[in-house]
Amino acid sequence: MTQFDNRKIKRPSMLTEKQRSQIRACSKDEKSFEILIDILTSQQKSLEHAKSEFFSVIGHELRTPLTAIQGSLALLAKGVPGPLPEKAINMIEIAIENSIRLRDLINYFLDLQMLESGEAKLQLQPVELKPLLNQAVTNLKPFAARRQIKLILQEELPGIRVEADSDRLLQVISNLLSNAIKFSPSSSRITITISDHGTMGCFSISDQGPGIPESLQPVVFDKFVQADVANDRQSGGTGLGLSICKAIVEQLDGEIGFTTTPGSGTTFYVELPAAPPDNEFTRRQKRRTTTSQ
Repeated sequence: MTQFDNRKIKRPSMLTEKQRSQIRACSKDEKSFEILIDILTSQQKSLEHAKSEFFSVIGHELRTPLTAIQGSLALLAKGVPGPLPEKAINMIEIAIENSIRLRDLINYFLDLQMLESGEAKLQLQPVELKPLLNQAVTNLKPFAARRQIKLILQEELPGIRVEADSDRLLQVISNLLSNAIKFSPSSSRITITISDHGTMGCFSISDQGPGIPESLQPVVFDKFVQADVANDRQSGGTGLGLSICKAIVEQLDGEIGFTTTPGSGTTFYVELPAAPPDNEFTRRQKRRTTTSQ
């Protein structure tokens, strides 16, 4: 397979090296060790399959009635059954907002489950960073404007391209930029920078917010950490955005991280493998086509 083939997301090994070492220490001989490894690996695979099936069923069972609830609330808000008092309309609007948050939480959770279980696929191609970042800025400009926050895009070198799935990469950019807006004070600025790190293309998003507390920094990419610790629920977040960003970037053979100064702001950065020239990409595609025939 070439590096630009459609790639199924990689799954981690069923057993870590530490677990294997512990099992080896308890085994009487090499044969017993291999038998134990096979049994435990098989059990873990069964658990992963059961977990995937569980989330699939739960997702369907939750989304179906939620769609009906949202539809009914929308009809009430539009006054289809008849005019409603202003207090009732306000309560319906609150219910609609919370149903949207619940829908987003379900979708985020199922998305993360797909990424972690290996059920998602990446459509790899050369992607220029600036147009994708411009798209995310355009999409989120109204949100930033409501908070009087200015978005600034800087490019050190023109035409920097990376090897990525454009839809998934846009999801990462949008999550990081949305987070920066949520935690930035009014009348501040957010700077998005594109840079070339040799074999890697990089973009960073810097805000002038409160920064990330030291106690939170080691677990900032964990599930639900922001929702519980940083009170992200008040900002309409799910607490899963950064976990999904990390899962996507790692499956693209990239790196995601951050630098932060409490009270001064935070910079999140993403590095991805630089894309080869178009002619090399074309040759690889031709070789793949020839091989498949």
